[in-house]
Amino acid sequence: MNLLGVAEEARAQFKSAQLRNLYRTDFQAWKADVLGLRTYDYMEEIWNEALFGDRNRTFIKSANGTSKSFEMAAAVSWAGSVFEPGEALSIVSAPSIGQIDKVIWTYMKSFRVMAEKNGHSLPGWLTETLGWKYAAPNGNIDLAYGRKPAPGQEVAVFQGTRSQFGRTFVFVDEAGGVSRGLFTAAEAVLTGAHARGIFCGNPDDPSPTNEFKKYFEDARFDNEVNRFTISFYDLPTHTGEVVYPDDPEMNQRMMDSLTSSEWAEHKKRVWGENDPRYLSKVLGQFPPDGGWGFFSAHDINTSYDTEIEENLDTPCVFGVDLARMGMDESVLYVNRGGRVRLLDAWGKTDLYTSSQKIFQHAQRLKPSEIRIDGTGLGAGVWDNLAYAPEFEGPWEVIGIEGSSSPPDVTKHANKRAYVYDSVKEQMAEGLIDLDVEDEDLKDQLDLITFRYHKTRGSLVITPKDEMETEVGGSPDRADAFVYAACDLSPWTGNSLNQLTPGTKVSATPEQMIEDVGFEMNWLDLGGAF
Repeated sequence: MNLLGVAEEARAQFKSAQLRNLYRTDFQAWKADVLGLRTYDYMEEIWNEALFGDRNRTFIKSANGTSKSFEMAAAVSWAGSVFEPGEALSIVSAPSIGQIDKVIWTYMKSFRVMAEKNGHSLPGWLTETLGWKYAAPNGNIDLAYGRKPAPGQEVAVFQGTRSQFGRTFVFVDEAGGVSRGLFTAAEAVLTGAHARGIFCGNPDDPSPTNEFKKYFEDARFDNEVNRFTISFYDLPTHTGEVVYPDDPEMNQRMMDSLTSSEWAEHKKRVWGENDPRYLSKVLGQFPPDGGWGFFSAHDINTSYDTEIEENLDTPCVFGVDLARMGMDESVLYVNRGGRVRLLDAWGKTDLYTSSQKIFQHAQRLKPSEIRIDGTGLGAGVWDNLAYAPEFEGPWEVIGIEGSSSPPDVTKHANKRAYVYDSVKEQMAEGLIDLDVEDEDLKDQLDLITFRYHKTRGSLVITPKDEMETEVGGSPDRADAFVYAACDLSPWTGNSLNQLTPGTKVSATPEQMIEDVGFEMNWLDLGGAF
């Protein structure tokens, strides 16, 4: 290499070192140069304070669709790129492995592609086991890794995992759903002079025992942590802020990724401004503590962590809830061996059109059962599918009457309480696989409440009509999911939760008397349970 070439290389190395020194103290500059990304002013303020401010722990409660997980993944990528390999270590956690894998690590993979397109290579490689490794002369080292410790094991899993240089980053996404033990574990590793902890989440759980909420409301932390709240009203979709003035296409892509004004206005009309969902999902505020949520964060997160591969040879079951009000939707979920997914949702239509939609899906997927709410609108669709010759098929059509008797009235006030409880148990035991991206279902499961029967002390799930008044609509997705996943073996006698040809459905005389509207001709394979 001639002297000119040596000089050029030296200048390039000097410039690279200058940029690296700049990037270590300027996250936004790194993100713009390396990834080609910018963010809105308030989000920029939050992350500058979180990464470089005087307080080393930052708590961010956020409305839906504010790009908080996207920004967290970018910050993890930054931390592993701008420091010398081994100088910084990022520990990433969330309530479920699915949240870390399908959200944070997926974003990080896409950022590596973006960096390459912009002429930059991020160091090392991402593994399929939620790791970020770098090949050093003395062996592979960790730049970041994702962990979701089992309850009670948080401190043990995090123990000794801090950076030897004191630059440990702890990033927790959906922090409102993690255990108290995980916060304790995080505190145990945030001991270095340059350690940082960033905890982001939706303020869904208002219970007094929620650790994430404590950091916002306990006066002991007033001078210890940064606290930020991101409302829909802080977003460019409301403020009109232009983030990419020189790139209209990129600006539109960013706007499309954020919560829209139309969505927020719709929720204001449908839910009302005092609704817990509006406070949490739109304003980013903790709603008042109801204290009677039926599905725990553990139930839901276990279902996210459970992975059941789709096997088309496994018989499937349909669960259907029909729209009752103008703003509600008709919903169809399919359960294939515990893997439950949304199959279709449509606006309120006439009973015949809904029957056609369900029938067309049934012709394609050949379910063993089609389960429908056996009262109200559902009863009309049940009639069509069970008896009309044009809807005939090799499946059993089952009407589920929530007000009728459960197997044991000392445990459950009615059948609705029983089917919900049977699904909750399956979720807690890891027998249900839910889609982490089905946020509408999670929102509705979060809002299902319960109480106990005044005289018998048995479980009562809040009735639909009360739910419609309290939350501005019927829990359509929650009901359809529960119909698809519930255990009906007390009536079918089938421990595999499936009817077989020739099975007769029976009920005791007491149950027949107690079941309102129960008819003898419903005691065949197409009967209402």
